[in-house]
Amino acid sequence: MKVKISQGFTLISEACKAKTGFIRALLGKNLVNVQQGFTLIEILVVIAIIGILSTVLVVSINPAHQLARARDSQRQTDLIAILSSILQYSSEHSGELPDTDGDPDTSDFPTVATCIGTDLGCFDLANAGEVGEEMVPVYVVALPYDPKTGTPPGDTGYTIYVDVNGRLHAAAAGEIEDPITVDR
Repeated sequence: MKVKISQGFTLISEACKAKTGFIRALLGKNLVNVQQGFTLIEILVVIAIIGILSTVLVVSINPAHQLARARDSQRQTDLIAILSSILQYSSEHSGELPDTDGDPDTSDFPTVATCIGTDLGCFDLANAGEVGEEMVPVYVVALPYDPKTGTPPGDTGYTIYVDVNGRLHAAAAGEIEDPITVDR
């Protein structure tokens, strides 16, 4: 039995029984040889697009800049902690700054920018103060140090001094903002 379609195609009723047979008969093509999947060109184009997008993302985020900014924030926080511990010591000792000379009548607290640490030429802030009330561990658990260049206990990477007006100044070399200073 033959079926007539209005567009003039004639289909064999047996071909209508199977879906693929119907499509094959309708299109006049053998669909068995059609392969599914992506071509090599399509895959390469997608990989290139992903590569471009990831490059743009990395450049816009700039992890090196973000890490440098984070280290600068840590430096500023460290300087604030150092000055706060010195001011706490000073408030508990009638305004005297911690020193290392052991003489209550004199002070060897730096009056020019001096590194903090135990290296030669540095001010040993950790051991400064009266006996039994040294800065470390009474006023601060441990002296903070520069996250990139500090080598505790030798040199923390920070400098400190008191000016002629009695103001405390602490500084560090920054990566984004240079220098980083905190005054109290």
